[in-house]
Amino acid sequence: MTETLTPPAISPAADSPLALLFDIVATTARLTTDEERDVAETAAADHIYTAYPDTLGQAVDHDAWTGYPALRDHSVQPSAVAHLDGGLWLHHTITADADYRDVLTLLVPCTCGHGYVESLLEDENDLLELLEELLPTGGHAVHSGDTGGPYCASTPAR
Repeated sequence: MTETLTPPAISPAADSPLALLFDIVATTARLTTDEERDVAETAAADHIYTAYPDTLGQAVDHDAWTGYPALRDHSVQPSAVAHLDGGLWLHHTITADADYRDVLTLLVPCTCGHGYVESLLEDENDLLELLEELLPTGGHAVHSGDTGGPYCASTPAR
């Protein structure tokens, strides 16, 4: 016959480091989803004002951002998006890895109309180079070798 082992109920000593950590966890409040949205919007606006002062910092108002809360089940950090016009969007988030760095992505509609092409922006020079490429098409991405057929490799639009 097999017996189930029931672990003894042991509480850490009141003055132990473990007891202190348990107290911290019990009293630490997580941000609400509304607070996460606000933080995401503020982080996005702050990033473009500091990292893109001569372009996005002048063109995108701080109120243009819409924040989204984290998706804990999928390890997705809070993020924010801003519509630029013509179907172009900016997406901002902060990485979940150890360095917590800002990540800004420009989402550009395809000329075929079937989806979007995402471009990670490292700095203001990346943005300017990409905008130069998009200027002749009015802000639409052209796939190299695109024949206009159903071969678009972009992220499908819904």
